[in-house]
Amino acid sequence: MSLQGNFYESQQCLFCFLTDILDNTLSASIWFTLLSVISSATTLKITQPVVFLPGTLCDERIFMPCWHHLDIPYQAYVPLQWADDLAQMLALGADRLDYFDQPVHLVGFSMGGYLAALIALQTPTKVASLTLIGNTCQALPEAELIQRKNLVAAIKQAKFKGMSDTQIANMLHPANRHNKAIIKIIREMEQDLGTATLNSQIKATSERKNLLPQLAKASFKCHFIAGEQDYLTPEAQLHMAQQQIPGSSLNIIAEAGHLLPLEQAKALADLLASALNT
Repeated sequence: MSLQGNFYESQQCLFCFLTDILDNTLSASIWFTLLSVISSATTLKITQPVVFLPGTLCDERIFMPCWHHLDIPYQAYVPLQWADDLAQMLALGADRLDYFDQPVHLVGFSMGGYLAALIALQTPTKVASLTLIGNTCQALPEAELIQRKNLVAAIKQAKFKGMSDTQIANMLHPANRHNKAIIKIIREMEQDLGTATLNSQIKATSERKNLLPQLAKASFKCHFIAGEQDYLTPEAQLHMAQQQIPGSSLNIIAEAGHLLPLEQAKALADLLASALNT
């Protein structure tokens, strides 16, 4: 069932629940009017096409909580888990842009943000805006490159057994580190995508260039969004990146770490609706 279908099904359940509580004191027509108001208040419409790109070892589940709050008639998702290398990732992204006959808003999370920027710079006339969630489109620091090389070696030697509880906790805000629903999604994505996907994505995206000088000259607008406790994209780094791109925006979301789309889905939806409708 589609996300929209799930939403309308939940509305019907809510209708039944409320009418049971109030013992049918209000007519069905009045209740459906109220539910229509609830729907319009809780879903935000984005009228232009939006294409979403996930992060490392993530799929569409990283965006689903946010999508629940949005109504996007023209939407596409780039299944980066299908790709074996950078060229295939970029080809998948370009293919999704071709779905639409008007410029699209590119929204990328973490690794997907860097890839979205590459795609936008390759086809700027097809891009209305670029939104980077938890990414500043700069080269990775040496310490992270060393960690990635060690990870690739561990996978090759069959020593990698998945993310530890500590690694997951470090990607979350302290307020969310014991959120079983969020951790369940992370674990399920990791298990379903597997080490082969992780290995391919690490190899394909580790050697990154600083794209900020090119983005500063681009015609499309850039938006930076991150959690207040995102250790991979510290606030100082975000401010520096935002200052280098004229007309760009920066929003820091409270009580969120790197996994912002799962931690603060409604706040992210609000920002996307505001930024992409202007």
